[in-house]
Amino acid sequence: MSRTRHRSIVNVGMTATVAVLRACEGLITVAYLLKVLGAENFGIWALISTMAAYLLVLDLGIVGALGRLLAGHRGTGDIEGFNRTLSTALTLLTGAGAVTLLAAVGLAEIFPLIFHVPDHQLADVRTALIIAGVWAALYFPTSVFDVVLWSHERFDLSSLIEMPIIGLRLSLILLLIHEGSPLSHLAAIGLTANVTMVTLQAACAWWVEPRLRPIPGVMSRAALREIYPIGVWFSALSMARSLTQQIGPTLVGHSLGNRAVATFSIARQLTTYCATVMLSLTQIAAPRAAVLFFGRHGDEQKILFVGGGRAATVLALFFAGGFLSLGAPFISVWQGGRQDAAFAPLVVLMLGEAFPMAQGVTYSILTAMGRHRTLARFAMMEGICTLCLAALLMRPFGVLGVCCAIAVSATVFRGLCPWLLACRLLGVAPLAYLRDAIAPVVVCCCGAILLIVMMTAEWPVRGWISLIGYGALYAALYLPACAFLLLGRGALAPAKSLIHRLRIS
Repeated sequence: MSRTRHRSIVNVGMTATVAVLRACEGLITVAYLLKVLGAENFGIWALISTMAAYLLVLDLGIVGALGRLLAGHRGTGDIEGFNRTLSTALTLLTGAGAVTLLAAVGLAEIFPLIFHVPDHQLADVRTALIIAGVWAALYFPTSVFDVVLWSHERFDLSSLIEMPIIGLRLSLILLLIHEGSPLSHLAAIGLTANVTMVTLQAACAWWVEPRLRPIPGVMSRAALREIYPIGVWFSALSMARSLTQQIGPTLVGHSLGNRAVATFSIARQLTTYCATVMLSLTQIAAPRAAVLFFGRHGDEQKILFVGGGRAATVLALFFAGGFLSLGAPFISVWQGGRQDAAFAPLVVLMLGEAFPMAQGVTYSILTAMGRHRTLARFAMMEGICTLCLAALLMRPFGVLGVCCAIAVSATVFRGLCPWLLACRLLGVAPLAYLRDAIAPVVVCCCGAILLIVMMTAEWPVRGWISLIGYGALYAALYLPACAFLLLGRGALAPAKSLIHRLRIS
């Protein structure tokens, strides 16, 4: 096995493990916080997190541009250009961090004017927002170390760092957050965990690349000419996507109240966990896509596009099918029957995210090819479409109307448009892609969903044990069939080897 293939397998395994741990942490945290804080306070905390996410758009696309440029310098062996670009980005991100901190202070003052906050919680909410702003300000300059690991395809190290941080953050929440705890304590726990993580990332970045020389204050014109054309459109792309992500909770919180935010957040959170797992796995293809593009390996790009799209579709439909067939009993058991209304919004959001999640590798290929401008335009159109549709549908349909607006916009502008663009650029016929990468997986998914739905109708879920059993059955039906689609007869090799050994024994 080649070193590159071995590294890819390790990266996939480690990244998948961290993504699952992150999702488990989120599920435990959300259920615990809803229980101890109540729906009203949890809704306020969800809005604080939403406002903090707005602050992260102020990086001006530098982080996204930096990853592509560092991968390119690494591919050509240009360590001088690597350090020059890194130092220039570090200077720009330090300035962005200072602006972010000022914006957080202003946001803390206007937050009570936008959303309902009880008078006795005003000081606590403002403190929590400022703490979130401190982390956002620190994130910008320290993110360069994570990008260094990314450019060297060391997702395994990033995963090893994040695993104990997940445990630390969850332990602190369970130990320190109780009924009546200030929301600022939650924000402080997040800040502590994140500072610990970036410190470890910096140490690993120097271990991976001992020649690393980031110098704050350095501004190279050559590096600026590299960063600016990509960074402008990466900025527009990240800003549009971040703002689009926050439109839902902002509109719901402003028009429907904090309790409606809690219901919406349950559905969105589950969808986000699935999207995060998909992003964690498909981003492994991003450095490889950059290397193939700069190396002008067109045929290998096509293989990555179709093969990676098939694998991503398998995972995307695995999550979508699982929540469609078992989402209602899962939410009921997970939340103790308190948030059953979140199932319908979850179905709508999951259906809308299925095709965009399946195009994670497509996104990596397009960014490697320098198509940031087009992707940014798609993201802007998604945001405008989401806002307009949500404004039209929210009054007659409430939370479900907002979810429909998000789902339709995501499918069109984050799924179909990038996919058609990649098909055209790489010379792949859309019908051939659908036939080879999508249709067989859809057939397997529909079969597994139908069987699980029929069984749960006859023998309903009664608790965690039966829910886990049905989940295992769904995976046992779906994944082997998809493995055969991905690997062909090679998928049967482990079973044949085991049978052969048993016969010998």
